[in-house]
Amino acid sequence: GALTIKALFSSIKAFTSKHKLGWRVEQIEDIEDKVAELLSQNKVVARVEGREEFGARALGHRSILANPSTWHVVTEINHMIKKRDFWMPFACSILEEYADKYIQNPKKVCADYMIMCFPCTTNAGEITSGTHPQDNTVRAQIVKKDVTPSYHKLISAFQRRSGIGAVLNTSFNLHGFPLVGSPEDALEVFHNSGLQYLAIENFMLSKQEL
Repeated sequence: GALTIKALFSSIKAFTSKHKLGWRVEQIEDIEDKVAELLSQNKVVARVEGREEFGARALGHRSILANPSTWHVVTEINHMIKKRDFWMPFACSILEEYADKYIQNPKKVCADYMIMCFPCTTNAGEITSGTHPQDNTVRAQIVKKDVTPSYHKLISAFQRRSGIGAVLNTSFNLHGFPLVGSPEDALEVFHNSGLQYLAIENFMLSKQEL
């Protein structure tokens, strides 16, 4: 509601004032479309939306997102924040409507939680940074419209721009630290990383001009 948005804006302004930061802060009605636009420009965007997530993987609501079609983005994200070892692959969130394009899942196994690996199809080049390079598999999260509507909307907007029905998705945290929970957590990690864009509810924060 309006009070929540007002409180969030107050938290953002208090944080930027405390640390004397010149971040650009914009309230954007269709934040999913804005994130999709940035992803299609090969920008890396952190996303915080809705309630905290609990489980083995970040599933789009406390995540770092990127265009999955170029391998260099793995190095970029590692440099910005993750600092992961070379053998730790990233993973993909794939629209349910495009799952058959990218993964081999003849039994139609449910894969909502990014904990199962699938062999890739010949279209793996479109999601190369989210695959394991040694065996051409992907640890996929199949994103369904009725389960996570806002995340589905975001990836769909990216698909319309890029032709790719998936995004690279890795957890929003500093390496060795827990997943961000509160907006304050997100602002702190954003501040202490090389990330340039943070979508938090319907606010877009940027360390550079949008």
